[in-house]
Order: sequence, then structure tokens, then C-alpha cells
Amino acid sequence: MFSEIRQAILPLALRNLARRDDLARASLLISSLAAHWRDSRPLQLLIVSPARNVRQLRIELPRFQNIEVLVRPESDFFPTFSPFWMMTGWYRQQVIKLHVPAVLGFGGYLTLDSDICCVGDFDATTFIQDRRALSRWEPKSHHAWWRAVSELVGTPYESGSHGLSVTPNVLHGQLSAQTLGYFSENGADPLSSLGLRAFRKLGSIAWTEYSLYTAIGERNKNLLEYHVHWDPCYFSETQLFSDLSCVWNADDFERLARSSTRPDPRATFIIVQSNAHIPIERVREYCLSFAR
Repeated sequence: MFSEIRQAILPLALRNLARRDDLARASLLISSLAAHWRDSRPLQLLIVSPARNVRQLRIELPRFQNIEVLVRPESDFFPTFSPFWMMTGWYRQQVIKLHVPAVLGFGGYLTLDSDICCVGDFDATTFIQDRRALSRWEPKSHHAWWRAVSELVGTPYESGSHGLSVTPNVLHGQLSAQTLGYFSENGADPLSSLGLRAFRKLGSIAWTEYSLYTAIGERNKNLLEYHVHWDPCYFSETQLFSDLSCVWNADDFERLARSSTRPDPRATFIIVQSNAHIPIERVREYCLSFAR
């Protein structure tokens, strides 16, 4: 199942070339990964971006010996007439995290967003236990999309159960391929099926990449062959991230910045929501302080 995790994927669209916030946040993510990656071989970070952004990203993103950054356009993975291009940016990012690793034959891989920073040391085996991933889980009762995906896939909705949580997380390319394969049965285009569902559910969340991945893994009865059960994951000394350490609004940041230590030292990553509108230099100073 999992032998190592030394690949990561980051969907990245520069929403406004006149604003450099998205680029600055991605640069900070890469710098923080370089500060904490503790392995003899580089971490391979694949950035998938709209074609209009590729040249700028290749020129301006920072480079480090221990982080192998590759920027590829979305058009490398989605043909001209793919339903992918009809999706909103939010759904495109989700599809990229499943489709591209499946196409490229990834094994275990990290999913990342540009509002994430690394604050703890890790290597290719940190998030593996007995050949299964120590992924991040959440109760299905926390979000309405779990019930929606149960209806979509035709599996029972169990509010007391748990599913894989939001980015950052650890997935496996084989299960990602199985997830998309479910929606391509009888020759259907999986993105057409998913895009139609999203269109019908305007005003609500039809699916997320993690809810689809979880539901198909449960349907195929192999999810826990790849991922450690949620109970030990919640209490493990190894955590991808912790709600206590993340910044959801400006008040969170001020509270955390005044502290001399991380609220949860087990957390390897923190999320600093871009809509919290924290100046990027303050975020950089805070996040990179943990590498000193």
C-alpha cells in the first residue's frame, strides 16, 4: 500500500496577475517545506496551474535543493473539450487532486493548498504506519457534503462515521484512480457526471475530493487497507494539522502570534486562511519562526 510519501500536489491559479498574494503564499509554502523536509532525497512538488500562469510561476517561485518543484499547465491533463473547463475554480482544484495523481501513477502523496505552511519536520515515512497512511479525518456530521455524496454514490449515510478531512491530507493514487473510475462506468466521462451533479446543486456543495475518495473506498471496502482507522489517527503523536494551530480569522492570528510555542506541537502543517487578510510578511515571519 504505502511505502513512502515523497510526492505532493498543489493546484495553483493566480487569480489576478496584478495581485501577488497567491504567488507569495505559494512561495512561502515552498520555503516552509524546504525548512522542514528531513529526507535524503527531495520532496517532489507538482504544481498544476492555468497555462497563463505557468511561465510566471516557473520564473518566480523559489528553488531549493531538497524540494523538486515542477510546474505544469492544466491543459497537460485535461483536453480542450473536457468538462473540466466548465467547472468553477473550486471544483477544478478538487478534481486536480484526484485526476492528476491517478494519471501519473502516484503512490502515496500529499495534497496541498497555497494557504498552508509547514511548521514541523517530516520525511517520506512520517505519515506511514504499518504501510498505511496516518491521514486526517473528520466526523461526517460536520459537513452536509457527506450526506450529498452518500446519495450520489448510493451508500448509506452514517452520521456517526468519519471521512477524510480537508487539505492538507495524504491520499493514494490507486484509490484516486478507483474514485474516478467509478464515475466512468459504462463509458461515461467522470468529469461530466461530477460536473452535472455540481450544476444541479448550485448554492450547496455537491461533493469534495475527500468525500468522493472516502465514499468509493468504503464502497469498494478497501479504504482502511490504505488508511489507518480514524480512532488512532486522532490520538497519534503524528498529525498533519490541528484546528488549534490554524488561523481561521485575524483574532486567531493575533492569539497565536503572541504565543512562543505552537498550541499543538504535533501538527506538521498549519492553515492560514487567505480570507483572514493577514499581511503575507507577518504570516511568513510567524511560520518560518518554527524552523529556527
